[in-house]
Amino acid sequence: MHIKTKIPPPLVALTFGFLINYTKDIFPKIEIRNGIIFGSFMIIIGLIIILSAIILFKKYQTTITPLNPSNATKLITDGIYKFSRNPMYLGLLLVLFGISIILNPIGCLFLIPLFILYLNLFQIIPEENAMVELFKGEFLEYKKNVRRWI
Repeated sequence: MHIKTKIPPPLVALTFGFLINYTKDIFPKIEIRNGIIFGSFMIIIGLIIILSAIILFKKYQTTITPLNPSNATKLITDGIYKFSRNPMYLGLLLVLFGISIILNPIGCLFLIPLFILYLNLFQIIPEENAMVELFKGEFLEYKKNVRRWI
């Protein structure tokens, strides 16, 4: 099963990162006390989550490419995947949230929900449909026990 969208999620996140930056003059400017520290912390946590997920994909020698999920050879349910079915997307979300806190806290209120909506509709739901086809009951049981984002 190929996903209809051909835009890799990191590129989607990069696009939203640019939108967060380039719309900062549109929204009222507010300063969050210690925003740079908190935003940087969110970015680092997001990157750690992404890296831990990638390490598991490499460990189990399954595809990391989200555009063709039917190439997956293993359903990963341990490590960070015990807490989130989509830790890489969660990591991207935290990175965007951190950037927003630093650059555009008000814009974040509009752009972050759009990022979540986009990923849910065009990436996660098609991926989950592919996982049901590939791993059937095993994925359905995993899906009952682990939330989509966190």
